[in-house]
Amino acid sequence: MSCLILLPVALLVASVAAQTSTDCNPLNATCPIDAALGTTYNSTFSASTTELNTDLWNVTAGGEAIQFSDNGAALVISASGDSVTAQSTFYMNFGTVEIIMQAAAGQGIISTFNLLSDDLDEIDLEIMGGNESYVESNWYGHGNTSQFNAKYHACDGPQLKTHNYTINWTKEQLEWIIDGTVARTVPYAASGLYPQTPSMLKFGIWAGGDSSEPNGTIEWAGGLTDWSKGPFTMIVQSIKITDASTNTTSYAYGDQTGDYSSITSVSGESEAYKQLNKQSTVESVAKKWSSLSTGAKIGIASAVGGTLLIAFIGLTTFCIIQRRRGKRERAAADQQWDENTAELMAYRNRMAKGEFAVSSMGHGEKF
Repeated sequence: MSCLILLPVALLVASVAAQTSTDCNPLNATCPIDAALGTTYNSTFSASTTELNTDLWNVTAGGEAIQFSDNGAALVISASGDSVTAQSTFYMNFGTVEIIMQAAAGQGIISTFNLLSDDLDEIDLEIMGGNESYVESNWYGHGNTSQFNAKYHACDGPQLKTHNYTINWTKEQLEWIIDGTVARTVPYAASGLYPQTPSMLKFGIWAGGDSSEPNGTIEWAGGLTDWSKGPFTMIVQSIKITDASTNTTSYAYGDQTGDYSSITSVSGESEAYKQLNKQSTVESVAKKWSSLSTGAKIGIASAVGGTLLIAFIGLTTFCIIQRRRGKRERAAADQQWDENTAELMAYRNRMAKGEFAVSSMGHGEKF
């Protein structure tokens, strides 16, 4: 059964506050430009993955706790104070984020992903490890902690199996889509009342139920975390991010309104685009090979095997011919040597018998 309808937030505990800090808030200052995605990022994690691409992701906490297997990227925490957080090096200016993941089980454990802008517009999806029936959607404008926008959506065991969680974000509306079903829609509103500025993607796992957290956070997370029941693992199978803007290198705030219409961009291939299209020949061939059907792989393997067999037979035949030719040439050389040696010996014998004596000055002396 898929995750389906949303329930009123009043049925559950209110969400914790939004993130309230940023390196530079463009509502108050002139800030550096944001690197754009300007394309589509699409990655499936497997045992062959060694790390998150450092040109596309900053792991700001718990990098050593990210493990890879054929199930995906496992984000693991096991003790008080542990957390794992990764954030993109690029920003999207509206677009779609699709994550296929299995949330971590465990009271007070939070599996989350969110979009966050420099002026603290925020779009969240959070899953409490002790709640096997619901997931939470939330959003904030300009980091306004007085806003209470959380809603909860019925979901069949988000900690027991993977689900597809998608955020579709446009100038007209914001949608949370779970396993293909739209769970929530928020219509556009003015700046500060609707997220609308370029945002990075963050995902990770943390313990809202850790004893070091405020009581309100612990209550929201579902209760105190029992670390003796750890480790706790969130599994991310794949991430797909599509920037609504293409062929774009960067975004900048044209003023301090925080309105989407003030955002300016620069055309060109983004650094993210260049990284995503910088596959080596080996990576490209491996990717194409993995996408083939079993039948196609068998056909190609058979053709390659046949070609190698023909090449082997040809090489073996060539070697045999060359060896036989070498033997003939050696035999001919040995025969010539024998003939030359016999001729030389005959000459020496004749010399020894004086057959080549000549007269000198009329005398019959032998040379």
